[in-house]
Amino acid sequence: MRRRLVISTIAIVLVVLGALAFPVGQIVSDAAEQQLDTRLEQQATAIAEVVSTEIRGGRRPTVDTFAGFLGPDDGLQILGPDGDLIVQDIPDGVESTRVATRIVADGTRIIVLTDASPLDEDFRNKLNILLMLALGALLAAAGLAAVQAFQLARPLERLAARAGRIGDGDFSVQPFPKTHIPEIDRIGSALDSSSQRVDTLLANERHFTADATHQLRTGIAGIAMRLEILSMSGNPDVAAEATAGLDQTDQLNATIEELLAAARNRSTMERTVFDLRQLVHDHATEWQPRFTAVRRHVTVITSRPPPPVYGTKGLAGQVLDILIDNALRHGAGAVTLMLDGPSVVVIDQGAGVDPERVRTLFDGPVDPAARHGRGLPLARRLAQVDGATLDVAGNHPLRMRYELVRGDRAPDDRDSTDSVADGDRRDIGRRVENEPA
Repeated sequence: MRRRLVISTIAIVLVVLGALAFPVGQIVSDAAEQQLDTRLEQQATAIAEVVSTEIRGGRRPTVDTFAGFLGPDDGLQILGPDGDLIVQDIPDGVESTRVATRIVADGTRIIVLTDASPLDEDFRNKLNILLMLALGALLAAAGLAAVQAFQLARPLERLAARAGRIGDGDFSVQPFPKTHIPEIDRIGSALDSSSQRVDTLLANERHFTADATHQLRTGIAGIAMRLEILSMSGNPDVAAEATAGLDQTDQLNATIEELLAAARNRSTMERTVFDLRQLVHDHATEWQPRFTAVRRHVTVITSRPPPPVYGTKGLAGQVLDILIDNALRHGAGAVTLMLDGPSVVVIDQGAGVDPERVRTLFDGPVDPAARHGRGLPLARRLAQVDGATLDVAGNHPLRMRYELVRGDRAPDDRDSTDSVADGDRRDIGRRVENEPA
């Protein structure tokens, strides 16, 4: 996009300069010719006055009389009333001439001429100056276009990165930074609203699925216990119906397990191998305007080039956002995101935390109504979902290490899903056996 903006601006400037080139050149040429004609007419008028004076005094004009009126490339002819040549002084090598004529009272004709070649050379010099000015204008337009392209493309790139993060499942509620471009700000606000709405819907869906599954399992367990009691009845018909009912409850349990396995497979498929360096750079760029607003900055350095890592890209982005936000709110100075292999170390220049509090830094607040102290515990839980770790790597200054699973050590999702599903089936079986009717 930046290249297109620069190229389109240069093309517009070229079209404008091309449209102005002919009339400006014509104006410059006409001005030079008019200036030359004016000079010749002034010379002819001055010489005519001298000739009139000489004739009235009975003297014959000579070349030396008019030497002070002529330039090195100028020539002069004076013809008497009967056409005889009185004075002629024309320089050698004159190829093209411009002429001015005056006639005195007795009919004597004064002709002043000059070489027109310097006129063409002067026009070329002025044309070269105009071309240099046009080139300077073109370079200035290209520079301004590059600045404008940067100012327009940077918010759009952030917007695209934001949309990509939402597509990867990162529904963090950090507001999109204002760009003071109404259209882009409206799109950013719409993305923020959409991400919050989708996040709320997904959370409600997860809660509903968990609650519905729990209630179904509880009800099915109670029904199974009652049917099991009835299956031990002495009446063969009742026992047969109870056994059939038990088979149906088993089928219903199997159906629930299949739906749960499908849901787990869908969430597991969100895990993938991705580039940790690119993710960290994207989030650092996203947070830079907020740091700039408080005269701080966030930088990314690489200690060891990171290998591809495995996990849920959206969850990893949320963990990074929490750590960066924690450094911005509670830290001081510059914040550094150091890439060290498959891990990210977040370092700020603050005084760190109380050594006694380091052990409980990832514990949630005791008071359920507390408004602070929930970010780091949430970040650790999100990291553990993907098998990653989040710990304190050092204090004074505080250093948080977020280490992800290497891509070449990624587990087999199908095997892990099956093992989880099998564990849930065994758990359901134990609950069916142990829960009272």
